[in-house]
Amino acid sequence: MIQGDSSTRRLLIGLAVGVVLGLGIGLMLGLFYAWQVRPVVWKDAGPHDLRVDFAAYYWELVAESYAKHGDLELAQKQLGLDIAPWDEKKLEEALERAYIESSPEVKMYLDSLQSKIGVTVTPPETPVAQETPAPQETPVDETGRSPLAGLLPGFLVLLLVALVFGIGAMFVMRMRKRRQAAPAPMAEEEPPEWLSTLHPEETGPALPALGHFVTSYALGNDTYDESFSIETGAGEFLGECGVGPTETIGVGDPDKFTAFEVWLFDKNDIRTVTQVLMSEHAFNDAELRASLAPKGEAVLGEVNVPMVLETATLRLDVLITEMTYGSGSLPPNSFFERLTIELVARGKQAGLSEETII
Repeated sequence: MIQGDSSTRRLLIGLAVGVVLGLGIGLMLGLFYAWQVRPVVWKDAGPHDLRVDFAAYYWELVAESYAKHGDLELAQKQLGLDIAPWDEKKLEEALERAYIESSPEVKMYLDSLQSKIGVTVTPPETPVAQETPAPQETPVDETGRSPLAGLLPGFLVLLLVALVFGIGAMFVMRMRKRRQAAPAPMAEEEPPEWLSTLHPEETGPALPALGHFVTSYALGNDTYDESFSIETGAGEFLGECGVGPTETIGVGDPDKFTAFEVWLFDKNDIRTVTQVLMSEHAFNDAELRASLAPKGEAVLGEVNVPMVLETATLRLDVLITEMTYGSGSLPPNSFFERLTIELVARGKQAGLSEETII
């Protein structure tokens, strides 16, 4: 059920915040899982993929095997030459290192193997041992998992606590801001003076007021949109009411509002009742009035002329106490410069107090 533009805006903001939080949390958990819990493990690598120092040692082993068995085809398979040739630079570095680190006997084996497979790498004249620093590797336990994987439960708990705290803080700040923005309900024994001047048939039975609200608009306040909660003295929520712009006229800044909507939401009703408060120009423009008809009953904005909105269990008395039109190149009396409205919410059933209304 739509409760005015302000409720829709709050819903959209909540959905946007939820999407951003969900994507952020999902990304963090995905990265943590991919990097720490289940990191990529390379396997089934060929001889071509070995590190230079390992490749040198591997060539020594193959050379010794060939010297012992004399099987050239087997040696070529062991070196992966039946699949693809070695990168020339890597092959040269691996064999040079093998010549440096191997014994004279193994060097002879390497010479013999090279000549058979058509590889020629000149042994270095001055063998100088080179140390290749081993890359830093993430330690693993006996199960093959990173020790950091054990931190995952604690990390998730901290993330959940932070999320709950953040949502709670947002909710508290929102409620505090809403209470500060909403005027306090009037006391039962102090109804607005203008209500007492109306005829009984206009106001209905003299029931206690559930809320007395005053809202003001001034030209330039393009974000104007007021909503007020209707509650019993015990804090039970009954509904909401509010005022917001519904139509502009002309172009350029600031927005020039030619119509506002006054709405009443009742939790015990299936609909939100709306009246469209129009400027004199909008009210007399048949085409504009027809386009606004789906939004609610059209009402001409006039000072000290009461309006009434009713739902199943609530009644909202509305009175414009101040109204001025803006001037300029637009038609006369076509947009509001200032507008002050009082709203008084009451229950409809006779004899029903604010503590007992449902």
